[in-house]
Amino acid sequence: MPSFKESVKSIDPANPQGETRRERSAAYRYHLSVTIQQRKQMKSREATRAEVEKRVARFKNLVFPPERYPDSKLPGHERRNYLVIGTGLVVEGGKDPLSAIPINEGFTMSYVEAKPGNGPKLHNHDTNETFIAIKGRWRVIWGSKADQHVDLDPLDVCSMPPGVPRRFINISDGTKEEMGLLMTVQAGDQPKAEFLE
Repeated sequence: MPSFKESVKSIDPANPQGETRRERSAAYRYHLSVTIQQRKQMKSREATRAEVEKRVARFKNLVFPPERYPDSKLPGHERRNYLVIGTGLVVEGGKDPLSAIPINEGFTMSYVEAKPGNGPKLHNHDTNETFIAIKGRWRVIWGSKADQHVDLDPLDVCSMPPGVPRRFINISDGTKEEMGLLMTVQAGDQPKAEFLE
């Protein structure tokens, strides 16, 4: 007659190998130690204060090129594009983005300031574009007919897939002079943009 332990091994569908709790615990500890050792293989290094200071962007010191994009000064599309991290989007007719932290490490991050009723024309990117509303209310519009939208309140996030035509507009109820602030993040070192209007 089989022992109780052997009976449990033969009927426990959650334990098809028939391991005891102690055996499973030992296997887990071993797997965990291997995983920790693998993590330790990731290259680590120290950074000097001077190196890190070159990667600090103070909002009050950010600059923007007034004509960064071909539509940046057109009525209804006026905005300030501050490239904070990265070397900028590649776009026909675009000006030097004046990046605060001009590094190529797989993404770009920008702030966009615009008064209510303003935002870029319909455009496309070859990468994901993520929008984070910081100040004011923003509408993210998408589709080749610009017939779909979602509204973002401060700290709301919308992540637009690559290849989907999109635009955004400040829809805040504040005064027409009050600037809204939106953060955008694009994947890649030099993502491409194309205006569709």
